[in-house]
Amino acid sequence: MSASVSTTNAAQAAQPGGRLRTQHLLLMIVAAAAPLGVAIGNLPTGILLGNGIGLPAAFLAAGLVIACLVTGFMRLAREVRADGGFADLVRAGLGSGLGLGTAYLTGIAYWTGALSLAAATGYFGNIIGSMHGVDLPWWAYTFAAFALVTVLGRRAADLSARLLVVLMAAEIAVVLVMDAAIVVNHGLDAFPLDVFSLGNAFSGNLGPAVLVGFTSFIGVESAVLYTREARDPARSVPRATYAAVVAIALLYVVTAWLVIGSVGTAAAVETAGQLQGELVFAVALGEVNQTFLDVTQVFFVTSLLACFVALHNASARYAQTLANRGALPGLMAAVHPRHLSPATASTVLGALGTALFVVFALVGADPYIGLATSLTGLFTLGIVAAQALVSISVVVYFVRRGHRAGWSTVVAPALGAIGALLACVAIVANYSVLTGKDSLGAHLVPLVLLVALAGGYALWAWRSLRGEHDADLLPAPSLVGEL
Repeated sequence: MSASVSTTNAAQAAQPGGRLRTQHLLLMIVAAAAPLGVAIGNLPTGILLGNGIGLPAAFLAAGLVIACLVTGFMRLAREVRADGGFADLVRAGLGSGLGLGTAYLTGIAYWTGALSLAAATGYFGNIIGSMHGVDLPWWAYTFAAFALVTVLGRRAADLSARLLVVLMAAEIAVVLVMDAAIVVNHGLDAFPLDVFSLGNAFSGNLGPAVLVGFTSFIGVESAVLYTREARDPARSVPRATYAAVVAIALLYVVTAWLVIGSVGTAAAVETAGQLQGELVFAVALGEVNQTFLDVTQVFFVTSLLACFVALHNASARYAQTLANRGALPGLMAAVHPRHLSPATASTVLGALGTALFVVFALVGADPYIGLATSLTGLFTLGIVAAQALVSISVVVYFVRRGHRAGWSTVVAPALGAIGALLACVAIVANYSVLTGKDSLGAHLVPLVLLVALAGGYALWAWRSLRGEHDADLLPAPSLVGEL
């Protein structure tokens, strides 16, 4: 569960006027990775549905690929205006058609990410409520969360940037305390070396393992969006980005390693199957105490809601901006008369999401292994596909301009593109594992993203025939830049 959006405003609020140093950028990127959300929400999925005790190796592999991706991302961002995010960078190398398609692709990806958090909020809300004597169905928590984020989206009431950073920094502290407790209680036994063996790393289903690995790094490339607020962007942005990749990789590799060591390698998969989303709660209680578990649950709830609000607001801004450019129905372009927020888009997306979850509740869908996992899969697949397009765009851009085949211009982005494409293939091939249903419909769900990419390109081609300017077809950088 990653809160990778709505952090540009955090940069502005934290250190306005070009005062951001490397350490400020690093804190915001690592905090935005939502470490507690990943630990509680994603680790059980990766162990149970993915490659079992080999999950730490998946985090390590994802970190290496992401490092290559951000190398190319930052290099191209030095050459072209990149405050429009992925769409601008794809447009620079691959043209405006794929640029608009990428805008559709990422917009849908972020909306499905918001829906996955709606499911997770319901599932974990039910678990935590039950632990404290509150017996409500999971969908009651989901609908309450939808009402909250829709209202906030209409009023443009983003969470306070400083409060968001403080809460997420507290998440990091909670994870580190749990990790330290496991080491103190188990010593070297907390670090079973066989989790990195090739047999375990490539065991089970690689798709869900890859999904968990890449989901956990979404947003590390966002430092480039803080260029205007950085004191020395040429040095601080790359330093913060690489440091963030290393820090996040270490945090997740070590945490997954220690959780598996705490449970025991022989029992890890079976225990994850029995406890599912309660796995890390059980570890927190067993390794520390009840008070620590209560604190963990509080910060986990704030993490879910913060991520949900951020992704919903990002989706609403995408929809409003695309509608304003004629790429979605004009109704969604309307803004709030007082707050100037994407009020109509927020309401429409909130209503659509609520309607979907009414159906899910009526058919008895599983909110965790089923809804949350499949929606997170679609979210991650969309973002990783966009990252692959960006990396390809980097190579094309510099090769066309006669640059030598350097590490940052060709080699790293090419390796990143290959890694991202392989990750996409693994997720698609195992998508039915995420849905919990081995049906044709389950296998075809990822086609939604391909249709979005192709639809954006087709719209650009059609409007270009009518003589409309390229710049009119892409989302405004001031809005998409917040992604």
